[in-house]
Amino acid sequence: MPTACEPGLLDAPAQPWLRGPAFDLGLIVGVFILALVLGGVASISFGLFLGVLYLDFWLLAYPHVASTYTRIAFDRASARRHWFLLLGLPPLVFAATASVSWFGGVLALNTIYFCWQSWHYTRQSHGIARAYRRAALPGVRGHDRLSECVVFGFPVWGLLHRAHQRPEEFYASPIAQVDVPGPLVVAAGVFAIGALSLWTLRQLRPGRHATSGAGHALFVLSHVAITTISYLAISDITAGWLFINIWHNAQYLLFVWAQNARRFRGGREPARPFLSWLCQPAQRLHYAAICLALGGTFYFLLGLAADSMAWQTLPLVLICHQTVNFHHYIVDAVIWRSPRPAPAR
Repeated sequence: MPTACEPGLLDAPAQPWLRGPAFDLGLIVGVFILALVLGGVASISFGLFLGVLYLDFWLLAYPHVASTYTRIAFDRASARRHWFLLLGLPPLVFAATASVSWFGGVLALNTIYFCWQSWHYTRQSHGIARAYRRAALPGVRGHDRLSECVVFGFPVWGLLHRAHQRPEEFYASPIAQVDVPGPLVVAAGVFAIGALSLWTLRQLRPGRHATSGAGHALFVLSHVAITTISYLAISDITAGWLFINIWHNAQYLLFVWAQNARRFRGGREPARPFLSWLCQPAQRLHYAAICLALGGTFYFLLGLAADSMAWQTLPLVLICHQTVNFHHYIVDAVIWRSPRPAPAR
């Protein structure tokens, strides 16, 4: 999956924030605290876990999927440009998901979902970290390899650790087990911690290396912290997953809104009157309400369909849910690498 959430921020003056201290601290620190609080509440009992999971799905996960389509489906020009993603790709993803289910069953779907979503999380962190770096160092091109080693190193360590644990179930469904030797997990941990140590020294003693500012540093540290908690500190794979899922969903919603607001920072556009109005900072509550309504309506209708079906058809419902997830991952990968059209004059 190519870098998700990697916008072009080079036209803005050098600054350590994407929108300003208040918004960015909410994006980084606020979302991290939200994930810790809700994940901690869910860890108290199974009943609370189900309650937090329900809130996560309906208030964060479903709207975060809907927010993706504000980038490609809320105006006529974008819909024409991305017609294949909207109309041609879903049947292909459904066919591929159904084929995986046919040959590998729930085991294959569950395993692919966990691994692909973990990759999706990591690529989002990579893209947002690069966005902060470009905001702070607009004249600098190329990759920051040390930061990338940190951003990718900890999830790789976490996934290897999970594989070494050999969990038998993820969300009460079987998940494939890979025999990962302990020394490989230790080596991944040494690499991740070593990269973090070098990165920290560079932040504290920049010298000839320009640092990317407070926003970038805080974001990278929040990524390291939530990854460590979710994959390494929490022994249960499902409970750990909930922490990082809340973090990802809330962060994605805020970041997409910020990018939409930046896209239409010049005001309403005649070619995109509704979308450009919706993405103005003053309409942030309307934006959130529409994402909530669209995501909730879609999954509510899917739930009604599931209730009306006999138990033999439940695998079809699972295939539909995973088709939506996998389609979202692909669309998210494409749209954040595609250049945005120039604003209408």
